[in-house]
Amino acid sequence: MPEPFRRHGVPAAPGALRRLRHDLMDWVLAAGVGEARARDIVLASYEALANVADHAYDGGEPGVVDVDAATYPGRLEVVITDHGQWRLPMPDPRPVSLRGRGLLLLRASADRADITSGERGTVVTLTWDLESVKP
Repeated sequence: MPEPFRRHGVPAAPGALRRLRHDLMDWVLAAGVGEARARDIVLASYEALANVADHAYDGGEPGVVDVDAATYPGRLEVVITDHGQWRLPMPDPRPVSLRGRGLLLLRASADRADITSGERGTVVTLTWDLESVKP
């Protein structure tokens, strides 16, 4: 098993989040997860990261996000933590918006998705069973 993946204090800004997505993909693949399953893991994780950028912090300077991922016997877990307060996203001016489907996407992509929000921020815990995954 690889060492846990830990990135703390990453700016919740597009460039930093894209880099984080690529780093997470490298780590998941190094953990022996097949490419298709790795894409699901990174897609759901990135959606949670995008939600941080959209919902956790009010304008101005971007807030930060922490990502912790680890493998355990039979499962892989990704925990995404922000330190902001929930806010509504900016309206989407396009006639047909794809916004508002992020939570559905991460729940559909992960075997388990737990989301807790409070005064100190939001924690998204995504879990995938790896019993049937071969390295």
